[in-house]
Amino acid sequence: MGKGESALNILHVGDMAGSAAITSNMCSKLDNPSVVITDDKVDAWNHGDYYQNTVRCKTTDVMIQIIKATIDNYDHVVYHDRFDIAAELDELHVDSSFMFHGNMLRQAPEMYNHVDNLESIDNLFVTTEDLIKYAPTAQLFHRPVDLYMFTINPNADRLDMGLCLTQERYIKECNILTADEEQVVLVADRIKNIRSYSEMPEFLNGFKYYYDIKYQPTHPPMLIPELSQTGLQALACGCAVWSNGIWFTKFPEINSDEWACKEFISVLEE
Repeated sequence: MGKGESALNILHVGDMAGSAAITSNMCSKLDNPSVVITDDKVDAWNHGDYYQNTVRCKTTDVMIQIIKATIDNYDHVVYHDRFDIAAELDELHVDSSFMFHGNMLRQAPEMYNHVDNLESIDNLFVTTEDLIKYAPTAQLFHRPVDLYMFTINPNADRLDMGLCLTQERYIKECNILTADEEQVVLVADRIKNIRSYSEMPEFLNGFKYYYDIKYQPTHPPMLIPELSQTGLQALACGCAVWSNGIWFTKFPEINSDEWACKEFISVLEE
């Protein structure tokens, strides 16, 4: 198993949307000490700041130098959509995994073969079921939701309306999709109206409904047929969630951070 008989020391490399910080937090709680390292390609919602488990480097070169200098401290490295770093460090021959988070693999399916050919990669993960068709040997990683944070507030004064967070370029499409809904749906640019990760539970508890509309950046844009991370968080906060024409009202327990990370660690230990 590595340095300890009952624990893995895990280094997560890259974190564009906060999943690495969430995973690292629960892995550490499960006695598998974990840390995240990033360069200037970081998530805008401050997940790492909230969990205090992320080292930020000014450049990619600095990040690579730090990883090389400290690699003996880790039993396993997990690359989050960072093929460039995984390829650069493949010569270190450290037990590693690669996690595909979405658009990179959808837009460039050939990345699967490039990653699979790296000598150090022992495990491949995808974060949504639709990605398995691009990476047939990958295992599904159930994206973890921190259920200590994202809970139902029984005292919340919820607006009887829906919320849809999207990117500015998709606002028109989202307004068309929700135009015939019974309740008013607020479609907002999640970047211009950004809220930090720590603010999201209170924000989501302020609405009765969440419209989970997420597009793949293709021409024309295509709907992603999966619940997003925000959609899962909204379910945990008690919102009814609309996704691809289906209403969801129950949070899937397999996406709890403890469940998902126990399953994840068991794969790394094999």
